[in-house]
Amino acid sequence: MQNHTQVLHVLNSMNSPDLPTTNSTAGHGSRARQLLLFASLASLVLWFIPGASYLTYPIRLFVTFIHEGGHALMAILTGGSVGAIRIHADTSGVAYTAGGWNFLIYQAGYLGATLFGAFCLILNSRSGRGRSILLALLTAVALITAIWTRNPFGIASGVVIVLLLAAGARLLSAQAADFLAAFLAVQLSLNALFDLRNLLWITAYSSLENDAANMARDYFLPAWFWAGLWAVCAAVILFGALRIYWRDSR
Repeated sequence: MQNHTQVLHVLNSMNSPDLPTTNSTAGHGSRARQLLLFASLASLVLWFIPGASYLTYPIRLFVTFIHEGGHALMAILTGGSVGAIRIHADTSGVAYTAGGWNFLIYQAGYLGATLFGAFCLILNSRSGRGRSILLALLTAVALITAIWTRNPFGIASGVVIVLLLAAGARLLSAQAADFLAAFLAVQLSLNALFDLRNLLWITAYSSLENDAANMARDYFLPAWFWAGLWAVCAAVILFGALRIYWRDSR
């Protein structure tokens, strides 16, 4: 059995100008860009507000589900199997897998979460897609919970997250749903990037088991190399998604 442990909170657990659609398109693009700016600003501000960790706690758990789901999905895609996923109250998680290609499985947590967040962000470049994105996020967490999650806290937190996303998709206005979808996509990408920052510290100053340590054990290069490589890749993915979002929202 391969044990992939996510260590979180270790440091602190173009149309013609005369066509009537032009102004509408420009308006949609302007709103989409405003949503992105507000969602990004809100995400960054929350990192510096004392006590905001209580507000973002469900989001941290949501990120953990996507992280561990990335390990599990890659194990299946490379011919392996998944024994269980466990999500813990400190927002850490572990995916138990057997078989498959470990080289990809180990990397599919942090980079998978970043890619998923970037994909949702790009989808949200057109207004009116917020509800669909919330339903996609809901479906992802529901499947991870139902198929692989085995511990009581993980199952309970998965159900709560699904209910919260369902309430957002059903009860929020279209504009509010767009904002929430953009906010969660930014949070997913930024959390994965900031977790890699923490991982770099962990690999440099501790011997705790983590994805980078697993890569170092099986593929020889030091853990800090893998953590640093993933951080660079995550930053490139996020930058690329933001560029596509900004271009497509014109």
